[in-house]
Amino acid sequence: METTQADKSPWYAVRTLHCKEEGVSAYFQGEGLPCFIPQLFREVAGAGGKPVRKQVPAIHNLLFVQSGDFHVLSGLCRSCPFPAYLVCLPGSSLPCAIPAKEMAEFRAVCDPSYQGTLYVPAALAEAKPGQPVRVVRGAFAGLFGKLVRHKGRYYVVIVCATLGVMVHVPKWYCEAVGPEA
Repeated sequence: METTQADKSPWYAVRTLHCKEEGVSAYFQGEGLPCFIPQLFREVAGAGGKPVRKQVPAIHNLLFVQSGDFHVLSGLCRSCPFPAYLVCLPGSSLPCAIPAKEMAEFRAVCDPSYQGTLYVPAALAEAKPGQPVRVVRGAFAGLFGKLVRHKGRYYVVIVCATLGVMVHVPKWYCEAVGPEA
């Protein structure tokens, strides 16, 4: 399978307001840009008050957009019918570019059908003490992250822009790697 230039383009985190991430995503997709909204399943009241399992955004007001040129993406944010802003690097006015390979791993751990996932602010995820690991068994084999203990369970932490994802992985599925990996 041949990799196209679009597959190699970086992704950018985009913030919106008032839970309009799905409207912003539809706008960018209409402009030909791939989008990703981390989702999870939640029980919501359905017809007659009966609980229904529904897929909803895991973090409101955040989505990821793939674009080869952040200047074009910035212009599209300004012309979007909903408020949309590129997430910038801390202490900078440059948007946070996420390499396509890193985003592919991030999207894999955000699978809504996997129930052992927690979404936390990046600062909280980075503050947790842990050891760099590579997952060697299971659904996430090949994934690199930081192994942390949270509420008696082990999680591999992946940080992407302002979002930290903690995915439950048994610690015996991981092997320690050096900090340079």
